[in-house]
Amino acid sequence: MNIRQYRYVSVIVCTYNRRKIFDECFESLLNQSYPKDKYEIVIIDSSDDFTDELVKSYQEKAKKYGIRLKYLYQEPKGLAAARNFGIENAKGEIICFTDDDCVADRFWVEKLVEGFDNERVGGVGGKILIYNQEGLGRYLPSVDQYSLINDWSFISGANMAYRRDILEYIGGFDPLFKFGADDADIAIRVRLGGYTLKYSEEAVIYFRHRSNLRELIRQQYGYGIGFSRLGKKYPNLQIRKAIFLLLIKLIWNIATFPGCLMKKDKKQIVRRAINIILVSSYLIGVISGYVSVKYPEEKIIPCDFKFFKPLAEDFLREKIKNKFRLK
Repeated sequence: MNIRQYRYVSVIVCTYNRRKIFDECFESLLNQSYPKDKYEIVIIDSSDDFTDELVKSYQEKAKKYGIRLKYLYQEPKGLAAARNFGIENAKGEIICFTDDDCVADRFWVEKLVEGFDNERVGGVGGKILIYNQEGLGRYLPSVDQYSLINDWSFISGANMAYRRDILEYIGGFDPLFKFGADDADIAIRVRLGGYTLKYSEEAVIYFRHRSNLRELIRQQYGYGIGFSRLGKKYPNLQIRKAIFLLLIKLIWNIATFPGCLMKKDKKQIVRRAINIILVSSYLIGVISGYVSVKYPEEKIIPCDFKFFKPLAEDFLREKIKNKFRLK
């Protein structure tokens, strides 16, 4: 690609009280293969330790790399609100998002931008791998971004990019999603706008799982609440089918747990036990969200979801067969 053809890109990262791991994320964004004068970094920081001196240190570091940096503070209002604030202060034609617990591959920005190869591509998501991690993280799977995009029409917020004009057209992220699923909501609205989502295997992000079981449970419970809000906003989404798949996953893990005990397979025992706990936490979050979390009736979107594969009966049957198929 000729240097004149490079689109200007904004990379937005929102952070909250995770200074140490954020610093590694920031470092990876400074070392991108994309031309330094063709992208900017926009940081929205809601941390307790935010100071002018801290901002200055980051600005000086970015300046050494020749990269434009906007480092802004916002009172904690949730991730969706922080991302919207980032968009308001960004100049890029393409806007890339990742999280403060992630580390970007050197070619991440370049490969995401390459995915916008025609005007109907509204969003691009890349591969998500597990960062070099010890403890419980060793037993947890990576995010299957390919399936999220092609089956569920979602893009994980850890590794996603959208055209700025589309984000503005659909009104940005929904700030009512404070417990997760804001990334699923934005992807749905992009698809409803008539645009496609694309998977870029070479746009790689390395993701850190939560470091202990308590944090993992809290995270999954919050995701469950966010998912319930998604169902309230889009009543025709029929997320009960997705919940049914989660129940199948839970039953499968419980059913195979005794076999792992008999084989004395420590890795599988720990993996099954963690999956049982986390899927249960997610489902409890979904139930709790439906009971306690309201969504404004005037913002409900009763629309068709022809692009959503899980609504098809053959999709559910195939998923169930694959889960219980003997290997």
